Amino acid sequence: MDNYNSTYFKLRTLARALVLNILGSFSKPKAGIHILNGHRIVDEIEPHTFASLLDELSKYVKFVRIEDAVQMILNHETPCEPLVAFTFDDGFMECYDVFAPVLEKNNTNALFFINPNYVDGDNSYIDNFNKNIVLTEGKSPMRWSHIKELANRGHIIGAHTMDHYMINSDNRQILEYQICRCKEIIQEELKAPCEYFAFPYGKLSQANMMSIDIACKKYKYVFSQSDYKHYFSFNGLVINRRHFEPFWPVKHVFYFLSCNKTY
Repeated sequence: MDNYNSTYFKLRTLARALVLNILGSFSKPKAGIHILNGHRIVDEIEPHTFASLLDELSKYVKFVRIEDAVQMILNHETPCEPLVAFTFDDGFMECYDVFAPVLEKNNTNALFFINPNYVDGDNSYIDNFNKNIVLTEGKSPMRWSHIKELANRGHIIGAHTMDHYMINSDNRQILEYQICRCKEIIQEELKAPCEYFAFPYGKLSQANMMSIDIACKKYKYVFSQSDYKHYFSFNGLVINRRHFEPFWPVKHVFYFLSCNKTY
């Protein structure tokens, strides 16, 4: 059964890549405000692929700072060119080592969503987080020294729950701990407001109205990773982002940036 699942996954991945290669060959980024959300690198091919991706994208889009993109979306602006901003979830060390330096060379920034218990985790916690929570083995978290430096360099630090917790629970006490305590710790460490929250996993079904209500009362801006053709979900309370990864071929990214976005 394991071999079957592994083979099926590989075949599905190859089929998806083939379809996106074909569709992406005929796609170009459309005018609109696009927030791309990534997570990780593939060690054997980075950091060069992310730099190459941005080099190619820059011929077709304009990179904007994430705080400017958010404000334009809140203002319901409709730019006449494709604008792209970046966020990254989970706080892996490549945010500091790879993503931030490449973005800075392109005169832009990113919003990094972090999990405080991962930042502070010991080896046992980190290993469990990687293997069983985010399913990405071998990663290391940024520590507070890295996160503080990124903030000082003009990047934004956001909250992603304490433990990368799926917030579709009905347990208000747990939700308030995961959503609210996260903000408090980030503010204590950075000595600055934390106004941005993204719920883990990102599908609309992986949050509920109770958790969104808690998040919206605690943060100015709340993000999903779903329904990217529309700027908002949850009745206008949540800003949608589009998942990508920095090692994806540019054709794949072109395809997802080619949609007509609506308010």
